Amino acid sequence: MTWRRGAYLVLPVLLIAAGILWIVNRDGPDPLELTGRGAYYTVRVNLEPDTGPLEARIRVDPEPAEVSVFAVMPYMGHTTPELAAHHDSTGRYVARGELFTMAGAWELGIRVRGGPGTEVITVNTLVGEGER
Repeated sequence: MTWRRGAYLVLPVLLIAAGILWIVNRDGPDPLELTGRGAYYTVRVNLEPDTGPLEARIRVDPEPAEVSVFAVMPYMGHTTPELAAHHDSTGRYVARGELFTMAGAWELGIRVRGGPGTEVITVNTLVGEGER
C-alpha cells in the first residue's frame, strides 16, 4: 500500500471521528445579548436561547425598582409565567426558570417598574437548534 492510498483511507475515518466528537461535545446554543428600548428604559438581556430552565441576566438603564421577564410564542399562542428577577452584586438582575417551552420564534417581555414609570420592553429571539 502506497502512502497516497493510505491517506485516502485514513483521512475519511479521521473526518468522521472529528464530526462525531463535535456533535457529542456540543454544549448547546451560544449565549445571546438582546437589546431593547422603551420610552423610559433600555434593557440588555444575556441568555442561552434553549428550552428548559435557564438564567437570564438583565441590565437596565436607568436602574429600576423591579424587573421581571416572561415569554410569548405569538404564532402558537404560548405564554410562560412571569419570572421575578433579583438584583445581584454586579448591578444586574437575574431571573431563573423556564422561559421557552419549545423551539421556535419567541418574544421575550421584560417588565420594568421604577421612578420614571412602568413598561414592558419586548425583544425577539429564536430558540433551539438552528437559531443562527
